[in-house]
Amino acid sequence: MFFLQLLDDTPATSETPAPENPLTGYILLAVVAVLLVGLMLWMFLGGRKGRAGDKEYMEAIEALAPGNKIMTTGGLCGVVTEVCDDGTIIVETGSEHSGKSYLKIAKECIYQTDAKGPTQIAREEIEAKRRAEKEAKAAEKAAKSAKAPEQPAPSAQEAPEEAPQDPPAEK
Repeated sequence: MFFLQLLDDTPATSETPAPENPLTGYILLAVVAVLLVGLMLWMFLGGRKGRAGDKEYMEAIEALAPGNKIMTTGGLCGVVTEVCDDGTIIVETGSEHSGKSYLKIAKECIYQTDAKGPTQIAREEIEAKRRAEKEAKAAEKAAKSAKAPEQPAPSAQEAPEEAPQDPPAEK
């Protein structure tokens, strides 16, 4: 309603004419433009993280090999036994006691896997390198503090002389 009043050129009441402000239309236009630019920036910058996650997911799916554990979008868990060329995999579910089942599943149905793509491997290597550098700095700092000579405690001869105390006042 406030925005409609800004756009309306008629006075607010019929008795007293409202002063016309020629900048009212431009102010409203500037507010709308700033909101649109902000929304576009938010969409552009917010989508980058999602695209990076999608890339890592696709790399992990492509890196599937026999022996990898997976969970499907339907919640079935199993171990990959074979990767087929047609975009499917064969998954072993169940156990020796309950009986094993083999399912042929499309790769797109995989929700989670322990397979690692090249991006995830590179990120883990960088993280391990950072951890090793941090531990080396901590060890170096500990070695420096151990090498530093300890300050000897002052002996009785080196102790500063105490100021003489006043005798207690008599009553």
